[in-house]
Amino acid sequence: MFTRRTMLGVSAAMLGARGAAAQTQFVRIGSGLAGTYPVFGAKMAEIINRTVPGARASTLPGPTEQNLVRVHRGEAELCLSYTFQTYQVAEGRGELRVPSPDLRHIMSTYGSFHMVVVQKTIDIEDLGALARRPLRVWLGPRASVFWPMNMAVLAAYGLTPDDITKAGGVVNTAGYQNLTQIFQDGQVDVAFFAGPAPYSLLLQLDRSPGFRMLGLHGDAVARFEAALPGTGVRPHPGGLYQSVPNPVPSPYVFNHVAASTRMPEELAYRITKSMWENYREFHGLFPGADEINPQTALAYNKVPVHPGAARYYREAGIMR
Repeated sequence: MFTRRTMLGVSAAMLGARGAAAQTQFVRIGSGLAGTYPVFGAKMAEIINRTVPGARASTLPGPTEQNLVRVHRGEAELCLSYTFQTYQVAEGRGELRVPSPDLRHIMSTYGSFHMVVVQKTIDIEDLGALARRPLRVWLGPRASVFWPMNMAVLAAYGLTPDDITKAGGVVNTAGYQNLTQIFQDGQVDVAFFAGPAPYSLLLQLDRSPGFRMLGLHGDAVARFEAALPGTGVRPHPGGLYQSVPNPVPSPYVFNHVAASTRMPEELAYRITKSMWENYREFHGLFPGADEINPQTALAYNKVPVHPGAARYYREAGIMR
């Protein structure tokens, strides 16, 4: 039998439950489709769930540019991206052509090499051959994070995708998550991988079927950097794979975590603080993760820093 006191108690419990639900801040992290992003995103969600009271984090797969637009629109809270791509998307120069000026920087993380990989049976010295020979080239989906990098590498040799098809070649636009398999199956001759050194996906290819890595040389270096501001070219170490015995000059880009102005300042502050108080937990997750440290928290960033993150960086003496 329900008494007035019982009903009051039930009502209070329901109000308390609704209040607790209202206080929960959901943090959806766009973490790509393959490579290091899903691993980093999962660890980031784990740290947030453990250390940021009232926050509930989860990962959200999908192409990076699409996830950046989701963050801008409030359909996600964080996104892993390259610094150059966030800048492009913020200005509406991404492949989706959706201006996203609300994107803000939270933290820079680790660098990645952009590696030009060729079947070991294909005898070419540089990408200029794509305009002269009928080759099958993986460029990925136009809205993926790899498209602007791949376009910049082609531009370094004065090429566009049309030049590949005019030479009788084929442009493959399969998702990055399928690239390793289609390379192993011999469905593409030339592909582009982005990741640390060594990179797990290339370790797979090194075992079977093997590959060659092409570098950028001479004027191609300057043309690449002009096509994709905020990047550079560094020697990819030799000896990490049997397929690559010597250093190869390769494009180098930097990853970061982006939010939007929609994220409350206090939440951004607590997430940023938590990440840097626990950054060593990222070390060892994948090759190159040891590069994550507070000294490079603002490295290569091209968009405004979120006010909440800036508050932490001022407290920590990282920015003025």
